[in-house]
Amino acid sequence: MKTIDIELLKEILTMEKVYFEYKKRDGTIRKAFGTLQYAFIPEEKQPKNSLYESSNVRFFDLEKNEWRSISKNVKEVDVEEQE
Repeated sequence: MKTIDIELLKEILTMEKVYFEYKKRDGTIRKAFGTLQYAFIPEEKQPKNSLYESSNVRFFDLEKNEWRSISKNVKEVDVEEQE
């Protein structure tokens, strides 16, 4: 695993599917496999408009098949390095 800042995670999510983990507000570790690439998001789950504003980092969880978010207070995440 490699530690990166949340801004870099947002960039990576727009380009590919990524395994990552982060510490939630309650201190537990959340593991996720997510993306922001529409090609991997079922059509019925894709946002209807792109005007959604949030201070949290949103991503589509490919294992849960649902949208999830990371608190704006999370500054770093651990990502699985691609080979």
